[in-house]
Amino acid sequence: MEDPLLTIIVLAITWQWGDWRHWKDYYSTILFWALGNFIYLYLTINKPLWKFTTIVPSSLADMLMSLVLFPCFGLLFLAYFPSKNIPKKFIYIITWVLLFSLIELWALKINHFAYLNGWKFTYSVIFNLFMFPLLRIHYIKPQWAWLISLVAGVMIMIVFKIPLN
Repeated sequence: MEDPLLTIIVLAITWQWGDWRHWKDYYSTILFWALGNFIYLYLTINKPLWKFTTIVPSSLADMLMSLVLFPCFGLLFLAYFPSKNIPKKFIYIITWVLLFSLIELWALKINHFAYLNGWKFTYSVIFNLFMFPLLRIHYIKPQWAWLISLVAGVMIMIVFKIPLN
């Protein structure tokens, strides 16, 4: 019940406060986020670092995350990103990191999310600290975001010994 509830809440918030007028401006960054998740799923199919253990099959949960929730979160995150004032930008990113981390803790608590192969909550927080600025970088300079993602992805593959199959 909790997973559909989260999805409904996120959809309602996005429906109400999403910047639908400028969705085309955010489209490529939302695709970047979804594609990054699909690449993770493909590369770690035999050795995942985390997975959903929800009432729906994990493959469907992954699809919903990439095709429904990430676009919603992306529309909200990018639309309200502060244009000036570095402290406000920092606080904004930390707020999103905390939000994602709390959602993950909640999913862990209700046994709808699991860590595998050496991954743990601390790594998720670090990942989120990396991911949200990366989304902003992609929005401004996509080529830099792709380069940074490639380097980070290779590092994760090496550190967690993810085989290339």
